[in-house]
Amino acid sequence: MAQNFNQSEKLQSKLSPQDWGSMEWLVEDSLVTGVGMSVAVMTLLKGKTSPLHRHPNCHEFIYLAQGKVEVSLDEKKVVLETGDSVLNPLGTIHGVRNLGAGDAKMVISYSQGARVYEEV
Repeated sequence: MAQNFNQSEKLQSKLSPQDWGSMEWLVEDSLVTGVGMSVAVMTLLKGKTSPLHRHPNCHEFIYLAQGKVEVSLDEKKVVLETGDSVLNPLGTIHGVRNLGAGDAKMVISYSQGARVYEEV
């Protein structure tokens, strides 16, 4: 179903600070009703790890814009360097550990506007 979004207004992001860094939500259903997708910039502080979790209702795409990280995908571990990306299929238990000398920055996209987040 097509939605009529107001294209004449700039989107306002929403910052969500965490112990390990932050998520800056650029677009999601709470910011644009019915948009049906989510995009965020994740900052993972030096030496930190995000909690293991899963999204039972969506896929997650991670693009590493800065740094070096290790992504856990169920039992597998994948090391990403700047410019690399990975896809976490729906329901995959995953987390990210910063391996770099500074903060890591990722652009993250989800296939749902209202993600379900389950820490495991």
